[in-house]
Amino acid sequence: MSLLNSIDRPHVLTAIETWDKAGGANYMLVRGGVSTHVLLHGGREYDAAAIMGIAHGLATGRTLTPADIPGGGAGATKALVRLGFQVRDDSPPAERVPGTRARAPRTPSTTPRASGVRSTGTPRPTRVAASDRPDKLCPTCFIALPATGICDQCD
Repeated sequence: MSLLNSIDRPHVLTAIETWDKAGGANYMLVRGGVSTHVLLHGGREYDAAAIMGIAHGLATGRTLTPADIPGGGAGATKALVRLGFQVRDDSPPAERVPGTRARAPRTPSTTPRASGVRSTGTPRPTRVAASDRPDKLCPTCFIALPATGICDQCD
């Protein structure tokens, strides 16, 4: 069972009230950072991890720091969304290392992909069946050359 499963919606609402009464707007200045997971409630923005830490304290008696929350800000976001809150993720997109799978699921694009073209923009080598290849022609009489490559007519 996750640490955050004990938190209910009323705990989060009380944590938001506690945050506002304590002057939590200065929290990020004290913490010395920028929140990448922002809880949006009542036209205001809150640090999602900090609110979940306070809400955990209200639910269990033990307040969590953002570092104690399983999954950090992303874990807090997941729990808040589960409880019906709106959260904005301002974290920068993770760079994909070549040869690894993408972290986010792919979404279908609105424009069809051209066949034979890689996502990197380099053309994909296409294989052509031997029966579909054009015949080699004699440069003199323009008749198809036999497998030997020597024209029977021009010899």
